[in-house]
Amino acid sequence: MQLRSIFLTVAILVAGADGTADAYPEFQLSTGNGRCSLCHISPTGGGLINDYGRSESSASISQFGGNGDFLYGVYKEPEWMKLGVDLRGAFLAKQEVDDPEYYLFPMQGDTYGWFRAGDWSLYSSVGPQANVRESDLTKHSFGSREYWVMWRPKTTGYYARAGRFMMPYGLRAPDHRMYVRRDLGLGIWEETYNLSAGRVEDEWEAHATAYTRVPDSLQGNGMRQTGLALLGEKRMGADENMAVGVQGRAGFGDEDRLYLLGGTGKYWLAPQKLLFMGELDLGYQDFTFGPAGRPQLATWLGARYFPLQGLMLGAALERFDEDLSVKNLARDAATISVQYFPWAKWELLTFGKVEFQGDHGDASTSAMVQLHYYL
Repeated sequence: MQLRSIFLTVAILVAGADGTADAYPEFQLSTGNGRCSLCHISPTGGGLINDYGRSESSASISQFGGNGDFLYGVYKEPEWMKLGVDLRGAFLAKQEVDDPEYYLFPMQGDTYGWFRAGDWSLYSSVGPQANVRESDLTKHSFGSREYWVMWRPKTTGYYARAGRFMMPYGLRAPDHRMYVRRDLGLGIWEETYNLSAGRVEDEWEAHATAYTRVPDSLQGNGMRQTGLALLGEKRMGADENMAVGVQGRAGFGDEDRLYLLGGTGKYWLAPQKLLFMGELDLGYQDFTFGPAGRPQLATWLGARYFPLQGLMLGAALERFDEDLSVKNLARDAATISVQYFPWAKWELLTFGKVEFQGDHGDASTSAMVQLHYYL
């Protein structure tokens, strides 16, 4: 029955990828785990989960538990190798200026592999590409968003990593449409090429990344910049129920320069089963082809409520202002979401979003239902 479930799910969902498999920052404190790298192979979270992460998906995240092992334990990987598959299908409804639009599409189909030899390891994610609309992302039927080599003697302490991956910056949430991701050059298929190093401890972590963007069609229309990003986070509180991060970025491109300074915060109220999260980035974009620059603001503030294990209710407000000196230019959005994890490996996500563009025109709305499964 387990093998039949695997093959049936693959047959239904496997196809193009317009989703990501980034970490869910909501689980950092709410599950009692202080750092994201406890559950993920990556030192900053996201992507393939390790054996502990698989056990947590059953014990702490899903309502009815289940077997979170790779292939339900039918095949046990050796210690030097970890494998995984992420599958996601979606239904999207959008209402903008024109008539409503409806899409039913495969959203993700990524395969992961991690191979270790001593203190060194190699990681890659490979999957097909697709998009709701025709774009540069659909010019190639297959691609890899992440591939890197890493030196990491232990799960805590120093590490160094080189390759293509999402730079350590911000909340690193899976929703690539969040303004603090999409409008800061961290959208889907816009992972940078990085040389990153840092130190991860149970109480704190710090990361420094030199990054660049290679102008190829696999990266969409993100900013073509080379620069440096810094991120530090401290876990604190009587029960380590709070995490505060500071961050900064400086990027230099052929047409513009972007400077960002900001921070993140998470606060877990265990008795109320409430998690508050936020990110704030202040920026300045300086165009090299003209004397004028523009101050910018990107912010996201959300709350998550866990009424019972396996169910997460969310609400968030966000804003992006690409030029604070111009009135009625900012975009604002409000989002509500329901995420249900019935068994290990399964997730059902529904959310609705309404967006406003200053005083110009009507609001746009969208709603999505996703079915997520992983091996």
